[in-house]
Amino acid sequence: MLRKCVVCILFLLCLAPSIYSQGNSVLDQPLSVKFNEVSIPNALKIITKVTEVNFTYNPKILPLTKIRSSYYNTSLNEILTDLFELENLFFKEVNGNIVILKRKPTDKIIQGQVIDAVSKVPLQYANVFIDNSSFGVATDLDGNFRIENVPDIRAQLVISFVGYRPKQVPVSIEDLNNQLLVELEPEARNLETITIIAPKRNKRLKEERALLKRFEVDFLGRSANSKNCKILNPYVLSFESLNDSTNSYNASASDLIEIENKALGYRIAFKLEGFTYQNGIVTKKGQSQFTELDPKSRKQNKRWEDARKLAYYGSDIHFLNSLLLNQLSEEGFKVNIVRYDSANFEYSPPLNPPALSEILSVENTSHLFQYQMKTNFDIEITYTKEYEIEEYVKLYRTKSKNGNFKYTDQKSRSSIILSDNQKLQSYRETGIDISSVPLYQKTVISFNNRQPIISIPGYFNEVDDVVYLGWWAWGGFSEMLPLNYRPPN
Repeated sequence: MLRKCVVCILFLLCLAPSIYSQGNSVLDQPLSVKFNEVSIPNALKIITKVTEVNFTYNPKILPLTKIRSSYYNTSLNEILTDLFELENLFFKEVNGNIVILKRKPTDKIIQGQVIDAVSKVPLQYANVFIDNSSFGVATDLDGNFRIENVPDIRAQLVISFVGYRPKQVPVSIEDLNNQLLVELEPEARNLETITIIAPKRNKRLKEERALLKRFEVDFLGRSANSKNCKILNPYVLSFESLNDSTNSYNASASDLIEIENKALGYRIAFKLEGFTYQNGIVTKKGQSQFTELDPKSRKQNKRWEDARKLAYYGSDIHFLNSLLLNQLSEEGFKVNIVRYDSANFEYSPPLNPPALSEILSVENTSHLFQYQMKTNFDIEITYTKEYEIEEYVKLYRTKSKNGNFKYTDQKSRSSIILSDNQKLQSYRETGIDISSVPLYQKTVISFNNRQPIISIPGYFNEVDDVVYLGWWAWGGFSEMLPLNYRPPN
């Protein structure tokens, strides 16, 4: 690491004359530098040695994020903006020095008014929340709302009220602190008379109960957390069987689904827009509002904190944030390509994965905190810091039609396929049977759109762009966290 830092310093020293020859402000000074696995504090020290620009900051606010970036003839302002973009930090020049500060959450608010689109009358007690987060309020007597402590994110603001069509309003950092006017359209009422024949009704009720039991598993998930996760108002749900031979079905809800997750300490209100189980794959769409439960003791609070951290690490939110921060390897993620074998109904990865740059790329968009992923493949994500649990292995790591199993080579950290009772070549010396090798958590992302949009704080903008198979699908709703959650340091 020291050698890498020295290389950076020498590179900068060669360019020092050009640095001081331009610009009145220290932030305007052009700089050429290549950071290779350098932490942010060390990067600032390197810049100081060459430019003589001093930085003032509290060391506790600087993350130890490793940087791999190159800049050529780039202003110091642009470099610092790039370094701090994802770290909730900002900087300003004071008397020739650069002061680095942590953003105060209270600086950002979302505020506005909700009214009836027809009568223009304010709607009292309408529900307003940032989708899939713990940020939400009810409108006051004048239909006004104000959500404080909003982080720098791109998100959907969801507004709902009984008797009105719910509405989603995209909100970006540019919209924060502005006054929003949201108009809700009244829902059309269906006044048709429904006649129910008793025998058909009884049969229907039996089917509904059976599908409800299936839905609770498919929706909440099969992880240990699902045992402490409950739908409080199942009566709002209705189901439609699509195909008896494939056990496919749809689910809909007449109102918000209220979910209590005592494993993670949240109560979630979920607006279901669509749910389908087909050919073993679950697709769901909707908006979530998280509310933290009050712990009954310090012990329970500690248990929730530990469970949340466990749910976060290795999750899709963790993966996407690591991808945007260029920290996949450091955070324990391996990425490989997979190809679908239609004859055996399984995804198979190559033994030797191509370089990450050949698998996918992430590019900036015209919007702040919004990025575009590009890939030509479906991908397999391996989280190398946690193993699959026994319950998952029993349910999902079953024999395929051609008698093969998917395993993890602990030495190469790559996926391989082995036939029944075959031992891994690299283990022959030690005589370890591959069946005894622990398996890392694996997820396959199948892309319906190979150029999906990703937004901070770590989610795909369009749910339909991707399908999760494997570990992330296993957890279901019982493993979900609000997007604004981050494990404490």
